Amino acid sequence: MAPVKTPDIGLPTNAPVVSKEWAAGVGETETREWNIGTATEVIAEYETAKAAAEAGNNTQAISYTNSNGRARLMMRLGRTGNGGVEYGDEVTVIEEMYAVDLTKAVSTAPYFSITVDAGKGLPLSDNEVVFVRRCVDNGLTDGDEITDYAARLELDPATFAWANWTDGMKELRYHLDHNVESYFETAFIVRRSLYGVRTSVIKASFANINKVVAAPVLSPNMSTLIDSLPAGEWLYKPPQAEYLGKGRWRVGLEWHWSETWSVVYGGTWNL
Repeated sequence: MAPVKTPDIGLPTNAPVVSKEWAAGVGETETREWNIGTATEVIAEYETAKAAAEAGNNTQAISYTNSNGRARLMMRLGRTGNGGVEYGDEVTVIEEMYAVDLTKAVSTAPYFSITVDAGKGLPLSDNEVVFVRRCVDNGLTDGDEITDYAARLELDPATFAWANWTDGMKELRYHLDHNVESYFETAFIVRRSLYGVRTSVIKASFANINKVVAAPVLSPNMSTLIDSLPAGEWLYKPPQAEYLGKGRWRVGLEWHWSETWSVVYGGTWNL
């Protein structure tokens, strides 16, 4: 028997059946179902919903079925909820943390530039580092050559004559003489990818790009994995936006860590 349409009831604007599902670390999904109305009305609503989805709303999938004249439309919305990091609705957040190795001049290693060891004369002063490097660059191989070189430059013999070199200066010279001119420093990158639709509100900021800013606030989910971010300074990189098709967008945010960033970035190095 064919379905009979009640004269004063059309396809309702709001779905008669709504179901929601939430999963930890994923967020909430909502499904809407229309099963009241004629097949013609339901297929028309399907086309309307499909056009809106293609234009970029938060629809994840749409299905239409017609069995013996009885039609049904189901619409599944995209995930909502963003792990506790505050952005607009309909935004999915994926947060990542990476460790990367950077190559830096060995003279800037914490051993030579930060370590406090009076017995070895550490940390080395800028003038000591420069003089040691100049001795190596000039191929000075023994103490007398180094002492004579310091005298020609009219440098204080109490610091720069070979007899008064500290162990720290000799250790730096040994590294440079043996072509060990760099060392690895581990840096960190916090990356946040925001997946949204045309109507999503993210408002990624271009303020303070390539400047030292406050450390990023981790989402509750990430905080259960990472006890705390390392002490240091965080450089905010320019946000990136990428169109993924079908009305979907990805906005990428990154913060780069270092023990200290240069004063040219608003950091404390060289202060």
